[in-house]
Amino acid sequence: MTVRPREEMERLGFDVIYIKPKDIEKYNACYRVEYRGQEIYPPVADELGIPMNEIWISERLKEFEKYILHHELQEIKHRARGLDVKTAHEKALEDEKVFKGNPKWEKLKREINLAPEEVLTGIKGVGKKIFETIMKNRPYHEMEELRDVPLVGLNIYERLKGETWSMYQNPAYK
Repeated sequence: MTVRPREEMERLGFDVIYIKPKDIEKYNACYRVEYRGQEIYPPVADELGIPMNEIWISERLKEFEKYILHHELQEIKHRARGLDVKTAHEKALEDEKVFKGNPKWEKLKREINLAPEEVLTGIKGVGKKIFETIMKNRPYHEMEELRDVPLVGLNIYERLKGETWSMYQNPAYK
């Protein structure tokens, strides 16, 4: 199956806009669109001021556009079917599994500010409580910030540092 979310979004009349990371760092990507006669957007789109039919993505995620847009498009479709924001997001995460085994997608799933529960809890010593604490304290600009997260001791920090990464530490974005 060939996944071409940008082409589908363009066909639907949606514009993909790359945003300075500091302006969208807590969310990484967001949207406000009209899809099948419905205005669909998460509440944070109001806070961000996203105009109609725009998908915003952090410039730091440009190399992962295909995967980010696929997720946002799937979330929009789930919302159009009547699902709430949280459930639509979870379903969109499930829909990403079409990329399983793709090295670039697998790398994206290990980015500390995006990593889903199953990735982080798959790291020895990281349980649901630590995952929730890590999530609550996102975004991380430096991996070393994990050392200040409650419940993350030195051993867990070293494992996280070895198995995840931060898009903010990429020299291309400094």
